[in-house]
Amino acid sequence: MKLEELMERIYLPGEARKLVRNERIGVKEYGLWKDRFDRDIMQFIEEWKLIEDGYTWALEFYLKLALDTYEEYRKKGYGDQVFVQTFYDITIWCRECERKYGVYGLEELAWLGQSVKMMLFRLGRLQFEPIVTDKEMRGESQVIPAETRALNVHIPAGEPLVYEECQKSFQQALDFFGQEYQVFVCDSWLLSPHLKEILPRACNIIRFQNLFQVTEVDYDSLQPETRIFGEVLADHRLYPEDTSLQKRAKEYMLSGHKLGTGVGFFIIQ
Repeated sequence: MKLEELMERIYLPGEARKLVRNERIGVKEYGLWKDRFDRDIMQFIEEWKLIEDGYTWALEFYLKLALDTYEEYRKKGYGDQVFVQTFYDITIWCRECERKYGVYGLEELAWLGQSVKMMLFRLGRLQFEPIVTDKEMRGESQVIPAETRALNVHIPAGEPLVYEECQKSFQQALDFFGQEYQVFVCDSWLLSPHLKEILPRACNIIRFQNLFQVTEVDYDSLQPETRIFGEVLADHRLYPEDTSLQKRAKEYMLSGHKLGTGVGFFIIQ
């Protein structure tokens, strides 16, 4: 797969493609930075912060990393569809970078690095990350012991959370990773039990949440505000009310409540 084909298949915006076509990163420079990326991604990110026009640079660099990863996908027999779905995340974060900073590029380098290192895969609507749980998770009716092999579920932005599509994704994950993974875990604002106080019980978010046994809630998390409103504001009165979820969440917070981020699991029976 070539760079132009990759950009087309992940629906990268036209203006972003033009920036990448300038090919700022030569073969030698790419090799040096890829070695840094492979050796220590956190140190790589610290050095990347010193690059002029770093967001645009990162977009080109991560697209080239994705092309290298594509070769690894082929060696393992993974299909093109999984590759394209997984690296569509570049487009999602590229658009977010433009929304926040007015320039097409990337800043979520650690997160996208998981896809490059084949630690994270998108299968349909959801993303999955094979993990081993680091502590016991105790739900209302079941307990997951520490060191259980599980699939950590992530929910990409940009599309409705259609319950039926999520169900298809869970099945795809079982087919892709193998039957030894029978447990799904999730750490997300979508698992906040307080969403049931502001959303209809039959909506997709609540139906998704009801799959999981919630084991803890982090009330200090700002993820709900980031995901619902796009940013965190000190004055909650300034949050937009463009959607019914925004309106209800804003009213809830202005009344002195917190939504929090929930952690939970469910076991395939």
